[in-house]
Amino acid sequence: MSILALLQGPIDRCSQVCREFEQSMKIFSGKSKTGFRDWTKMEFMRGDINEFIDTIAGYKSTISVGLGTITMHTSKVSHQVLQEYNEMIQDTAYNLEVHLQRIDEKMAHFTVKNTYSSDITIDLKDEREVTKQCLRVCDDARSYIESLAKRESSLLQEVPQKASDDDIHNYFEAQLLTRRALNDNRNSFEEVTSRLRERLESLIRNGDSGKDNERLRLQEDVNISKQCLEVCKMANEVSRQKIYRIGEAIADGDSDQVVVTTLADLFDIKRALSKGNSAQLVGSMTEEALRHLADRRYSSRFGAVTGDSDPETGATISPSLLETRRSKYVVRAQTDGEDQPPEPKTRRNTPSPNEVRKRAVGDATD
Repeated sequence: MSILALLQGPIDRCSQVCREFEQSMKIFSGKSKTGFRDWTKMEFMRGDINEFIDTIAGYKSTISVGLGTITMHTSKVSHQVLQEYNEMIQDTAYNLEVHLQRIDEKMAHFTVKNTYSSDITIDLKDEREVTKQCLRVCDDARSYIESLAKRESSLLQEVPQKASDDDIHNYFEAQLLTRRALNDNRNSFEEVTSRLRERLESLIRNGDSGKDNERLRLQEDVNISKQCLEVCKMANEVSRQKIYRIGEAIADGDSDQVVVTTLADLFDIKRALSKGNSAQLVGSMTEEALRHLADRRYSSRFGAVTGDSDPETGATISPSLLETRRSKYVVRAQTDGEDQPPEPKTRRNTPSPNEVRKRAVGDATD
């Protein structure tokens, strides 16, 4: 079911409650004497005027959260908009939780007194279904926000091609802050949803034919709150994204450089450069992908050093071991020309075997 279809229930229920409140106002204002204290004592749906205002505000907030999710389906939003949207979700969840606490207090008071004095007929069954729809809206909104968090282009504008290093850094920061803001209250929404479900179970357990009308009304209030929380839950489901930053990665000579991370989702590198005959790999990947790459890399053309993996055992040489083997090779090559002074650095960091042989021949001629 779409968000619009789920929102139809809260919208209709909000209109119904407002109409019933209007009728109650007409009855109350028809009294011969109505003072200020009488207004403060006015009851509607076994609550005062402030509780009615809070209930309507909860419906309106749920509708706003659902419409916000629909807007994100059709347009890109900035970090500020997402932050304001998340604050609205938090406020809605808090108000719904307060509303549930009031319902619990009413149920406890109602059970003790075992009385029923409501003069207004309320479609309790319809209200209960509407509340369930509100919870589904919350779940759908959270799921969609989570999908937005995984797609960078849907959360923020794409990075311009001519953006500076500082601009790119700010884009990464914006994404990270957005994901953290959306994820801060995920657990609290889950707790509220669990509380709502427990409340429904308690209403079912307290079975009494003399209190059916009041119990059904409270059940539908709980369901409405659950439906509103579902909107919040859907809009808040998001995973925290990590960003790994390094200044620069430069490969030179015959080096074979691998700069990867398995702990972050994004890689922010100021500069990556490969010189000479070097090979360079920079990226973020899973541990399984990295192991697979290591198994294939050092037996393929991409690696600058071949034969570093044992095809019989399938073992992969670690970067530290690979660097150690290269160092030993350099030492052996230089011992052939011990009297040869060190030459200035060239494009290659280490002399090739052919260059070492040339030096040895030159020394013999001298």
